[in-house]
Amino acid sequence: MDPVNILTFNEPDEAAPVIQRLEQSGIKAEIQDQRNLQKYWFISEPLAGVRVRVDKKDYQRAKELVQEWDGKEACLDHAIHCPECGSSEIEYPQFTRKFVLPTFYALLCKIGLFETEFYCQHCHYTWPTKIKLEGPKDVLGWPNKRKSATSATRS
Repeated sequence: MDPVNILTFNEPDEAAPVIQRLEQSGIKAEIQDQRNLQKYWFISEPLAGVRVRVDKKDYQRAKELVQEWDGKEACLDHAIHCPECGSSEIEYPQFTRKFVLPTFYALLCKIGLFETEFYCQHCHYTWPTKIKLEGPKDVLGWPNKRKSATSATRS
């Protein structure tokens, strides 16, 4: 088997139904769980560490089936995709776990000097794990410190 990633999840339980459906359709699929490796690299929350893998020759058919199922039943609600290109080749955090040097960077992330982000291996886009909400801005894009008329009437 020449495995390729087709989907990425945070938990194996989220990937299990997709694996079962692929196998019922005659496509051999497996789960690769990298969460333990993330824990050893001092990452507090292992995310995007569960990969659904299929044989390279079955990739296109599996991808079409999964998209069809998602359109009918929304079976990919928990899958992680790149917001830019839609790829499921996602790494978290954005540094490799295959070399010792990133351990130093992981420690800096752990103490809060840097934030860890998701990283798309396909288009190299990075995005945060949590969306930061910004307050209202004025016409020029500066933070608006005044209360808006709607919030003043509700107070």
